[in-house]
Amino acid sequence: MDAAAVKGRRNVLSKEGVRVAHTVHTTIDIASLVLFGGTIVGIAVLRGRVRLAAGVAAIIVGSLATTELLKRVLPRPDLGVADALRNAPSYPSGHTTIAMALSIGAILVAPRRLRAGVAVIGVAFASAIGCSVVVTASHRPSDVVGAALVVTAWSTATIAYLLRSTELGHSSQRRSWMRVEPLMVIVGSALVGSAFLGIVGLTIAFHDGPLDAVELGRAFIIAATTVIGTVMLCTAIPLVSLQDTELDRPVRFARAGA
Repeated sequence: MDAAAVKGRRNVLSKEGVRVAHTVHTTIDIASLVLFGGTIVGIAVLRGRVRLAAGVAAIIVGSLATTELLKRVLPRPDLGVADALRNAPSYPSGHTTIAMALSIGAILVAPRRLRAGVAVIGVAFASAIGCSVVVTASHRPSDVVGAALVVTAWSTATIAYLLRSTELGHSSQRRSWMRVEPLMVIVGSALVGSAFLGIVGLTIAFHDGPLDAVELGRAFIIAATTVIGTVMLCTAIPLVSLQDTELDRPVRFARAGA
């Protein structure tokens, strides 16, 4: 199914579409990771939230390290189906890991009243990167889903630690101006559910004929739907977990002689 989606990208997108995807894909590199990751962590420090800054740094660094480790220890099995990546080990996607980690980090660092808006931007950004690496045949759809789950594991562990701390978890009566997590859960579940039904149809088609007999364009659409739905659900998790909780109270230093 991964191979069918990678092959089917050209059945859906024009050469211009592939070129645009390549441009989006190349926005993620070490320089952008250092720049945007450093900015997110720096904002947390400037807001006096040192533990939160350390937690976000752990999410970004830990997620990327986990992804790179998994790529080296998980071989790509030879299933007898050729695609543009052949048998190259590509699970999970490093580019998607970076995009997702930066997105979740920005959500945690943002003031609670702005989390919803930051989350919407983050979903769009991570989804665009995730789809672009499939369009450029740099990764398979399962690589993108795996990357989102790696970041989710690190982010949920970090949030759990911060919320369990006796000095954290301070709540305020002022609520966020917009709620998007219910919509993300509903839409994300609908996308993943519809993609699952499509996958069932493809499975039946695989049994009836070779890969080339399958509607490859439909396979790519199913893959893109899965990527977007997964990113939505994984982004909704920290929003649902936090609600209006203010992570990490600002550090206040006592005046000299006080």
